[in-house]
Amino acid sequence: MNILILEAMKKYINIFNVLVMGSLLSLTSCIEEGKDLIAGKGSNFVRIPAAGTELNNVGLELSAGDKTADLVEIIRDVTSNAELQSTVTVKLKVDDALITKYNTAHGTTIKPLPTSFYKLSATDVTFNAGEFSKIVQLTIDPTKIVGADYAVGLTVDNAGAYKIRSGLGSALFKIIAKNQWDGRYKAAGVFSHPTAGDRAIDRVKDLVSVNANTVIAELGDLGGSGYYMLLTINTDNSVTIKPSGATPNVDQSYSRNYYDPATKRFYLNYSYNVNAPRIVKETLTRQ
Repeated sequence: MNILILEAMKKYINIFNVLVMGSLLSLTSCIEEGKDLIAGKGSNFVRIPAAGTELNNVGLELSAGDKTADLVEIIRDVTSNAELQSTVTVKLKVDDALITKYNTAHGTTIKPLPTSFYKLSATDVTFNAGEFSKIVQLTIDPTKIVGADYAVGLTVDNAGAYKIRSGLGSALFKIIAKNQWDGRYKAAGVFSHPTAGDRAIDRVKDLVSVNANTVIAELGDLGGSGYYMLLTINTDNSVTIKPSGATPNVDQSYSRNYYDPATKRFYLNYSYNVNAPRIVKETLTRQ
């Protein structure tokens, strides 16, 4: 009888051990990468927060002369305050392969920003005592990149004694030169078709810089058909409209086309298709 009781107790103890070990393993699997149940244990990591976004836009005011903008933030995740007081250097490299990969995936033709066009504040980034975040800046003359799609890809090449957090070691940045009219606008108005009649225009449009005083915008509500227009803002705030994309022509003689800097609103009156004009009257208000 005692032997039977002893064997039963052994089975119970074995089952209890399995349950305890299973619970510990489950708990451990829930711990974030680089964390530990005991402070000061485990690995230290570096990461680029922007790596979580497929393409990051960095805009600079479109005017002559060098401009500086924050390009990338690098963060170190440490396991203790003592480790935070240490010094570590993270080495970055310009990585054009990120641009190639993006173009292949999206059918785009973004080009690597020529290294002669810009400079970075650092590629060897040193975290001193107490620092957990560092910013690398880009300096460039924005007039050099007007009319082209350029990007800079950055990868953590060496993190020293630290590890690179999985999936957060590389990021891609599109460099955009923006004039003062570049931005998002609410379009409202009427599109008049010679046979189908009138329809309301009620949509959001992005006006994108082409040069220092020109933006490209969707014509009417036909962006999906490849119809675009170039809006050139003249010194007296009058606006000259020219066709772009699939748009065959533009007649802007219907009424005055102008920009009101006080309200940040465009007033546009134009048509396309000479034989049977499609007439558009719209306002574009900055959002």
